Amino acid sequence: MAFKIFPVLTTERLIIDRLTKSDRTSIYKIFSDPRVIENYDVERFKDISEADNLVDYFDARFESFTGIRWAARKKGSGELIGTAGFTTWNEFDHSVNLGYDLAFEYWGQGYATEMLAVILDYAFSEGFPFFVNRIEASILPHNEASIKLVKRFGFQYEGTLRDKCFWNGAFHSMDLYSLIRRDLPGR
Repeated sequence: MAFKIFPVLTTERLIIDRLTKSDRTSIYKIFSDPRVIENYDVERFKDISEADNLVDYFDARFESFTGIRWAARKKGSGELIGTAGFTTWNEFDHSVNLGYDLAFEYWGQGYATEMLAVILDYAFSEGFPFFVNRIEASILPHNEASIKLVKRFGFQYEGTLRDKCFWNGAFHSMDLYSLIRRDLPGR
């Protein structure tokens, strides 16, 4: 069962909705920042057209019902400060793969926690188009802030995927974390 419309989520400080080409400048700013890309499995953006390509990629994932990525916008201004969602999923295994990013100037202010809380709740809700039992997050072993973030939600370390990803001319090992529905309080 696919989405009928793109779901819009809200938090105290954020509106979480669909990325559009009008977000290209903010997306470029995030993905061209070496501090953000240091812990991310993409090449650093060198041209704003790469932001358009990223929006096209996320649109294609949504339209083909193979993933979803939200824009996280500050309430009031509508400023895009990051993105989050499920880069891929397998509805037959009832699992999704979590991904997220945040503009550097918003690190350490609770925005990532706020955006992930509502997205994770949505994934485990009856409103999600299929039953999700498992959420996975692949994180670089040295990315302590991201590890701390997912552990806050109850994700558990499962192991290291050696040389799992390739970007910037090198292979990178990734630590795999998972959140299982039965581990959630009240489930």
